[in-house]
Amino acid sequence: AGTARATTIRIISTNDFHGALEARPDGNFGMRGGAAQLAAMIRRAESECSGACASLWLDAGDEFQGTPASNLAYGRPVTDLFNALGLAASAIGNHDFDWGVDTLRARIRQAHYAMLAANIRYTDGRDVPWIRQDTVVMRGGVKIGIVGIATTLTPITTKASNVEGLRFDDPVATVNAHAKSLRARGADLVIVVDHDGGFCNRGTGCRGEIFDLAQRLTEPVDAIVSGHTHSLVTTVVKGIAIVQALSSGRAIGVIDLPVGRAARAETREEVRMVKTDSITADPAIEAMLSGATQSVAPIVARPIATVAADMPRRGDQYALGNLIADAQRAA
Repeated sequence: AGTARATTIRIISTNDFHGALEARPDGNFGMRGGAAQLAAMIRRAESECSGACASLWLDAGDEFQGTPASNLAYGRPVTDLFNALGLAASAIGNHDFDWGVDTLRARIRQAHYAMLAANIRYTDGRDVPWIRQDTVVMRGGVKIGIVGIATTLTPITTKASNVEGLRFDDPVATVNAHAKSLRARGADLVIVVDHDGGFCNRGTGCRGEIFDLAQRLTEPVDAIVSGHTHSLVTTVVKGIAIVQALSSGRAIGVIDLPVGRAARAETREEVRMVKTDSITADPAIEAMLSGATQSVAPIVARPIATVAADMPRRGDQYALGNLIADAQRAA
């Protein structure tokens, strides 16, 4: 007898990891994030999905740029991490171009998952052959179509020469076309991973590019995993569940998506914090990444100077910020 088909798909999501292999202070005397703790949170969310539930992990881009352990290896340890944890697909973020096209292509070749951006074209309108546009994965007997989108702000949020010869099209027509194509290929669900974001608050609601996209779509889409703005988003727009889980591995998004639009009112979405002090790190991931962090420790731990006085904030002036700005200007 075959396994019963899943009636719920759990989408576990991350975004804007920015090379954050190690936990960081959260500003409240605790620690947040860390790759080994993030891995444990993803595994926990997967383990909760049993019976007629199947899960997949998606990421909304900006994977590599941001820490010495990642930057000095041009993002290789992050791709190793995401491969080991079984990422299904990701969007290509603006900062994923920060070391140029050749390095991004090397990370795409290294990745066991699909790195997607359907709205990137050559400036003459041709497809870019080394960038995948969408993918289809099977989970629990359910066919899931995934389309990726890169932010149209990429040419002004990475070095312009890194994306020379490329254009970043408005995503609405692109998502509509791929949603229709994926359904025609038999997709039961269509998910968008988009490196665009926005902000929500109780007083004024939600605003930003990701909500504009959801409002303007005419083809049915089931969920959107967003990124770029490092914000906390759990909302529904025109029946589309949208999540964004902060940044730097400090949280994960979870969407429980019923299979079949008739049950869509039962969709549940949330963001879970990765509180380092209250979750046991995944030992295999900790061991795997120790080499990456240890290799840069002599550089990171090298004393640069001794500060002779406190550097408090006074009004809107930050002494430490001014020092860093002056150092950058001098360099």
